[in-house]
Amino acid sequence: MKRIILTITAAALIIFQLACSKKQGATAPPVNPPAVQKPEPYPGLPLALTNGSNKKLEIYDPNVTDWNTADAKKWSWSPTTTLGFSADEINRFGGGTDFKLRKGTAVIADNNMAAIITYPAGQRVWSKVIGGNLHSAELLPNGNIALAASDGNWVRVYAASQGANNATYTEFTLGAAHAVLWDPEINALWVTGQDVSNNAHILTALAVGGTDAQPELTELKQYRVTLPTAWGHEVSACYGNKNLLWVTTNGGEYVFNKTTKALTMAPTNNLTFVKGIGNQPSGQIVLVRPDANRNPRPQISCSLNDWSTSTIDFYTAGGQWQGTRTVNGACFYKIKIVYDNYQ
Repeated sequence: MKRIILTITAAALIIFQLACSKKQGATAPPVNPPAVQKPEPYPGLPLALTNGSNKKLEIYDPNVTDWNTADAKKWSWSPTTTLGFSADEINRFGGGTDFKLRKGTAVIADNNMAAIITYPAGQRVWSKVIGGNLHSAELLPNGNIALAASDGNWVRVYAASQGANNATYTEFTLGAAHAVLWDPEINALWVTGQDVSNNAHILTALAVGGTDAQPELTELKQYRVTLPTAWGHEVSACYGNKNLLWVTTNGGEYVFNKTTKALTMAPTNNLTFVKGIGNQPSGQIVLVRPDANRNPRPQISCSLNDWSTSTIDFYTAGGQWQGTRTVNGACFYKIKIVYDNYQ
């Protein structure tokens, strides 16, 4: 797959900054958004979603207005023996909890397994059955994989660069670990979880040291902050501003400033239980939150569990709700912009 190259104009950069900064005058999303009579196309990069209903990773085109048509779905994946996966890995895969594209390679987390695959072919590069309720994955520049496990209470880096079956890892204890995101600016992993010594809900950064074959993890405590609300969840890049990150918790959604260490309310006005959030290069914000936490619950919704949704929400850079895409029968948990840059 050819690498996507984006030409960013000065005007687009201004939009980026709006998307990735607190807007005091941003319009709050209505409790019950009005039905969109004529869905509009949303030009932008494809969107990757983890779908628990059919146990597949799926990529959709936001420019297509009806995501129930064949034109909308551009890619889908699940592990198979043909792709190089074991029967145990295939049986355990439930649709994914994370997906990130990194320069022709994709990294995947699922509750009980993790994988690195070629993209878009989907061939196995590395994989392993791992317990602990995996919630997030990241591919490091050296080819190793970082994972966060919420029940395992750890962040690990596996030496995947050393072979398709390599099981060597280093571990950092972090309660309810939910997110890992590599930051090339500080050469570290951003993570969310709980300090096991006092149960504080935190965002912090971990330096990856050692060697490719024997990695080590050390907290960079100068980046640690206590989250404004409990149960940190997502951390994702704010494309257009390398100094900012999207951060969500059960209680809200925020923009984190790496320099000031300030967590300010996101433009979308502090929605709760946001499981995935990101922004297009245009500045448009996309996010997913469970149908169980929507009021009222949508008519078309996920019936499989209470942490997924059939609907994707779109907002302007300033936080104005624009509309949705809904897939009948889908149970989407996480959303990612299909963009191979770390930030």
